[in-house]
Amino acid sequence: MCHGRSDNNLRTSHCPSIMVCWLCRFDTTELGTDTKPPMCKDRPPCQICIAVTEVDEEINQAMAVLRRLMVKRRDLRSEHNCVHGTLIHRLPVELKNHIFELLLPSRDEWGEIPATERTVMSSYLNSISVCRGWRDIALSNPFLWSTMHIALRTFNSFRFNGWILRSQNLPVTLHLQTTDSENSLERSRTVLAFVFGQYSNRLRSFSFVFADCTIIEALQHSKFQFHSLTRLRIISLQSRDPSNQPLSLLNPTASPEKIELRNVSFRSLQISWNRLTSAKVNGFDLEDLIQLFQHASQMTFCDVSSIRRRPSDSSMPPIIHHKLKTLHLRWHVPPVFFDSLTLPCLQELHIFNLTQLPALVHRSSCPLTKLTYSSFARGDIDNMSVDDLRPLPGVTDLVVEHLDETDGIERLLLEGYFPDLRHLTLRPRPFWSLWRTGIIPLLLDRKRPRPDEPNEGRLHKFLVVDHVVSGLDYLLNSVYWEEVKALNISIREDGFEFL
Repeated sequence: MCHGRSDNNLRTSHCPSIMVCWLCRFDTTELGTDTKPPMCKDRPPCQICIAVTEVDEEINQAMAVLRRLMVKRRDLRSEHNCVHGTLIHRLPVELKNHIFELLLPSRDEWGEIPATERTVMSSYLNSISVCRGWRDIALSNPFLWSTMHIALRTFNSFRFNGWILRSQNLPVTLHLQTTDSENSLERSRTVLAFVFGQYSNRLRSFSFVFADCTIIEALQHSKFQFHSLTRLRIISLQSRDPSNQPLSLLNPTASPEKIELRNVSFRSLQISWNRLTSAKVNGFDLEDLIQLFQHASQMTFCDVSSIRRRPSDSSMPPIIHHKLKTLHLRWHVPPVFFDSLTLPCLQELHIFNLTQLPALVHRSSCPLTKLTYSSFARGDIDNMSVDDLRPLPGVTDLVVEHLDETDGIERLLLEGYFPDLRHLTLRPRPFWSLWRTGIIPLLLDRKRPRPDEPNEGRLHKFLVVDHVVSGLDYLLNSVYWEEVKALNISIREDGFEFL
């Protein structure tokens, strides 16, 4: 026994078969006696570490060869494309741009991308980066970058500036959407101030969806210029009565031709209405409607829904609108609205209460040719005797969208309330309601030739269609379907037509 030394020193100095590897620091016996491992740092590595080191070296050499071959292959492929010219490189630039346009995610007219396609943009950006030539063509096409859908919570000013730069001199279509998170309010105000401060005069179409009015209340509009703006959509997700305070992000430099407003008061918009031709509004009250018809003198199309009732909605000044041709009223409006409105150019009307129609039509002497009727209130027609309703000559197209009861509409269809009717369109459910009462065969008699009309009946077309193609399954699975098919029909994509 050797005194004054540790056990490790004793083992190292007195047991030559035990070694400490300087790589892995592990005590091990020699695996072979034929050759001795090389000494390094006064201690030999174990044979396992030596083998691992050799494999690592081979891997490094192989990786170096692979990198060299990949670079060489890339260069050869580039040379091959230049020499031989693949089909994609021979395509005209216009065709390539059209392909890129097809790859863009679908958008509505306001630039909004549906939620189901908001992952398509990343795939599109990857597709135009296949090669340098594709990327150069895509980046030089301003049309591809002139429509933007931006969520303010993910807004990136550098990326936005890049898109504006690529759009060159084209007008910009911009859809901005905020969230209802209070933490995003300050950021949303900052983003709006940046966008309008820099690019308000580039906007042709602006769509803004917000959840909190305080986002825009803090903005100053004096420096914004909207001379190019032709379309404006502002949607408030708040269902409370809109404030009549001016929306400070707008000013009279904005003179749109088309607007769409929801839960935003007409009186709150400090813009010019001289060029407005189309308006779609939701959440207006009667005073807003009065202002709209008084100020938008060039308006030819108006769609009104969800009218707010107020105690003051009891009177309305007489209004004559000389340009309006199409009026869609998707909810009941106060009777005073019809009593005070004159529309001498009205051609198409969507209405919920037929009892209010004759006074408007006869007072206006309007050339009404198309009427769409929907009734969600029981006894709508019964509020006024059918015998008291005056005929509506000139109406050639009638669309019946919804019926709770058929009493009344049957007599209107059969007893000459529409003496000039030529095209009748029913949605599936009104059709089945009339079918069960036995009215459909009587209506079909109007399609058959008459002695005074040898070539055709008075009813030229009789369609049963569903504009959203959601009721066709109900229609096709009905117990009456076999009876309907026996009446000589032509199947359409959205329904059928009686021949």
